[in-house]
Amino acid sequence: MGDCGSWQNFKGMRKVIESAKNSTVAACVSSSKERAIAYAKKYKIEHALTYDELAQNPELVDAVYICTHMNFHAKPAIMYLQKKLPCLVEKTFGVTVAEAQQMIDVAKENDTLIMEALWSRFLPANLYVQEVLNSGELGKIVSTNSRFEVGFMHGKKSRVFKKEVGGGSILDIGIYPTTYTHMLLGNPDKIEAKGNLKNGVEIACDTVFTYDCGAVANFRVSHEFMTWKEFYNIECEKGSIKVPSFFDARKITVKYADGKKIVRRFGRRGKPDGFIYEIEHFNDLIRNGIKESPVMTHAITMEVMELQEEQLRQVGSEVLELMKKENN
Repeated sequence: MGDCGSWQNFKGMRKVIESAKNSTVAACVSSSKERAIAYAKKYKIEHALTYDELAQNPELVDAVYICTHMNFHAKPAIMYLQKKLPCLVEKTFGVTVAEAQQMIDVAKENDTLIMEALWSRFLPANLYVQEVLNSGELGKIVSTNSRFEVGFMHGKKSRVFKKEVGGGSILDIGIYPTTYTHMLLGNPDKIEAKGNLKNGVEIACDTVFTYDCGAVANFRVSHEFMTWKEFYNIECEKGSIKVPSFFDARKITVKYADGKKIVRRFGRRGKPDGFIYEIEHFNDLIRNGIKESPVMTHAITMEVMELQEEQLRQVGSEVLELMKKENN
């Protein structure tokens, strides 16, 4: 798997990748040849390349993981897809609906796999939530309430506050409750989003999805305060589900109307990190010649992109218009 960016904790991520069956990090890629060489030397990677060099030598890797800033996902993805290299593109897939669709179109034109890297969709705990809901034993979903506030990791100069790289709470962490809600309820019939902006970038957003079936989903995302607050609660006709850490889900509590309660804990069972489930799924797709993930389908990626773009539009984020201008 090739690296198209700079992981903050590459040592840990490499361990995850190489714990997957017959997988290794074969190359690191950077816009700077010098930086790539230094990176490869530090982490003992065989090949150090620029973006163009990898495109000229696609045989060096079997796939590419693109984890640059969001505003630079589309360009390398398209370049490598044209070379028939499968691409795992970090969330959020793109900054705009248009560029997301362009990546998928190029993948289809070249009969090559592309998948959005949204690890929470592959975690066993979240798959269990879907299993419980699909069983019908709790009845229909009445409402959901979730929150994802992450402030202590970001200094004043963090990328999340820079509109020129696709910053803001919606694209950075809003993808998690947005896609989780979409996973449970699909596309809403009405969207209401209100945000707090700073220098044209929303640093917090409150969103309500309303469905014709009567369900209502509320969620808040924020980079405003020095805190980490995260949960996803689901109220159903015959009980409830609580996921205290839904983006890295390890514990699920199911309560039934008759008072019965089930608590399920999901360890990694010897796995080094939750990313392994996403990586193993992507690798299996490649080995089996499958060009679209049945879990993270192109349709799911595009529908969530549309939901996020509407949130950005409603809060008045300048990121959306800036990215659209740069892409034209």
